[in-house]
Amino acid sequence: MASVNVEIDVFNFHKRYYTACQRFDIERTQLMSHTAARKTHWIVSLNHRNRSGSFILLFGALGLHLADRGYGFITWLLLALQFLVYPHLVYLAALRSSRMLQTEMNNLMLDSTLFGCWVAALGFPLWITFTLLLSVHINLTVFRGLRGLAECLLAALCGIGIGLLIGGARVDMYTAWPTTLACIASLTLYLLMVSQVSFQRNLSLRKARERLRDSERLLQRQLEEIHGLQNQLREQASRDPLTGLYNRRHLDSALERELISRRQQESLCMLLIDIDHFKQINDAFGHQAGDRILGKLASILTGHSRPQDVICRYGGEEFMILMPNMTLELARQRAESIRQAFAEMTIGFEGEQLQATLSVGLSASPDHAESVSGLIRCADQALYQAKAGGRNKTVVWGPETVAVPIPDN
Repeated sequence: MASVNVEIDVFNFHKRYYTACQRFDIERTQLMSHTAARKTHWIVSLNHRNRSGSFILLFGALGLHLADRGYGFITWLLLALQFLVYPHLVYLAALRSSRMLQTEMNNLMLDSTLFGCWVAALGFPLWITFTLLLSVHINLTVFRGLRGLAECLLAALCGIGIGLLIGGARVDMYTAWPTTLACIASLTLYLLMVSQVSFQRNLSLRKARERLRDSERLLQRQLEEIHGLQNQLREQASRDPLTGLYNRRHLDSALERELISRRQQESLCMLLIDIDHFKQINDAFGHQAGDRILGKLASILTGHSRPQDVICRYGGEEFMILMPNMTLELARQRAESIRQAFAEMTIGFEGEQLQATLSVGLSASPDHAESVSGLIRCADQALYQAKAGGRNKTVVWGPETVAVPIPDN
């Protein structure tokens, strides 16, 4: 007769459980419609799945023990509320909370307290006590480490104290073999569940790290491309678009840098080069012919210079070469080589053979000037002396070049 009553009670509990689940689904759907913008924390979702599944298994194990010991309706009702309804209630509480993760951690502490109540109220049955307390301690240790283990132990002790007050101080450690097998199966499945979750999290983390590495590699390539583009832009900003040589802006910074870095025993020579009668060439043959001549001169200057020399288009038909660590005599010989090579060159343009000559002014630091402006002024004066002396020649700056009148181009 007692077994028939137990079956009726179990049937009623299952009926109430399914009704509660239906209500829970309705309430959860309403809640999610209001909180669609909020993302459920993965720990809350994970614990809800684990808690729901493992609590059903524990309900079966504890139900066998209650049936074996002949517990009454109230105990069965509390068992159903604890292991069938409670997981969904605490999940809803976490979803509603503004501090979702903290609420879920509090839910785990509540699990510990309630499990302590159960084991004490039932008289500390061996396998039930072992299964309940081990599972809840594992759960908190997974998420909070040793601190979680200590907090869980304290919460379980509080629950045991409450259970002793409710059920009295008694010890009945016996569990029948069906209960023992159910506890072993429940604990085994729970540990497998935790292992599977750990595997999935590790797999997700590995994939996330791989995606992060891929993103880092992509970002590195993009940064390299951006750096390359920035270098190209800086290079283009410092280059003359017609000749490809450095422009006046680059010259100003390079000249200042060379003078600052020059050691006392080293010299810095400057060639200031001008194409003779360039305006007449432009007027007679057009600017395209003038551009052709400028390009050919740029090629000659590049071919007669060292890698450390700085070649610039100074403005119009004027060019400048900075020659660090070169003696004045060597610089003069280099200037003559450039002048002769340009004078011997013939440029074909629209059936015409064009020729031009160069005038070159040469100055040096520290021989002639120490400052940027002084070095340029000396080279400029030497250039005008070359023009005044008949053009197509190289002149090294000297005191006699100061008062030379400036001729027409």
